[in-house]
Amino acid sequence: MARDKSGGSNAASLALRIATVALSVASTVMMASASTAGSPALASNVSYSDYNSLRYSLAANVVSAALQAVAVYLITTKVRGGSWEHEAKAANSLAQLVDTAAQVLLYSSSAMSFAVDDFGSCGRRFNGVCKTAEEFCRRVHVSGAISIAAAVALSVSLYIEDVPFSVSLDGDGCKSGAGCERGCHCDH
Repeated sequence: MARDKSGGSNAASLALRIATVALSVASTVMMASASTAGSPALASNVSYSDYNSLRYSLAANVVSAALQAVAVYLITTKVRGGSWEHEAKAANSLAQLVDTAAQVLLYSSSAMSFAVDDFGSCGRRFNGVCKTAEEFCRRVHVSGAISIAAAVALSVSLYIEDVPFSVSLDGDGCKSGAGCERGCHCDH
């Protein structure tokens, strides 16, 4: 029982796109919850909203989730053939643009999250924010890791769409012989 080349990869790609949306939302939630009560070393509470780069990271994850939801819609509603062929090509081009924007946002979001150890205050380096606000930094780092996972899921999704593959569950996926035009080099 061989699986259809495009069906299996399309389903896997769609699943990874949906995972990208979910991971982007999870990263957003983790970043939004990144705050801690003041400690003696820090004169006040520490929150993601205190840092422009972390606010960017949160916004980038929100936009990425929205963009990937649009991409899922575009991919699942493609109409092929007939008079709709032009619209299908336009939807595919728009989906590629959306994918590129989402990747840029996810990778930059994670970079901002992992840089929390080096953040400063008013242009000066604030030494030890992660030493005094460990829970805050842990949440920011986890948010960055989830953003990386979302970016990897999206990248794998795009790779699966571009590289055809098939899965054979009964061992007969590649059979050819003399005169077979499929290019396989197995027995029929």
